[in-house]
Amino acid sequence: MSTPALGLPDVSKPFFLFSHEKQGITIGILAQDLGPYRRAVAYISKQLDATAKGWPGCLRAVAAMVLNIQEAQKFTLGQKMTVLVSHTVSAVLEVKGGHWLSPQRFLRYQAIMVEQDDVEIVVTNTVNPASFLSGNTGKPVHHDCLETIEATYSNRLDLKDAPIEDAENWFMDRSSYVLNGRRHAGYAITTWHGVI
Repeated sequence: MSTPALGLPDVSKPFFLFSHEKQGITIGILAQDLGPYRRAVAYISKQLDATAKGWPGCLRAVAAMVLNIQEAQKFTLGQKMTVLVSHTVSAVLEVKGGHWLSPQRFLRYQAIMVEQDDVEIVVTNTVNPASFLSGNTGKPVHHDCLETIEATYSNRLDLKDAPIEDAENWFMDRSSYVLNGRRHAGYAITTWHGVI
């Protein structure tokens, strides 16, 4: 006989949820204090939807955390839960969420993360035990989420939505047709006076 890997949840004690995302899969460990240690009471694993898989890493961490909270609440039955994450998820949601998320998803995430009294989100740089379940070495994350998203996914500063003043106007004309079952396409770049 060996000791069980999971303990039984005790709803009289607070819960701790470690949340992690790896390659579109959410990974979570729900734990409770047992003496000086934290003992796992549930392992959580779900796949992100196709939309969330296309987001930047820090926004995927937000989506993973929300899914993990929803699954963990099935065990906590309204008891206080502290969510430990390595990303600044609240700031990412508030600052960048409106750029990437639909209004419905944004409000749902906000309701789950911010407006529930039994959920507290704590950003920590300690090694997340949930990261070990993904086959990862569990190295802590050291970056600024907002800065990373801005640097990776920002618009080019030299592109504007207004024409350049005193610039020469060029136009593009294109055509496409089918001849003998084969598609042909062509284009031309022109100015007011001729073809370039």
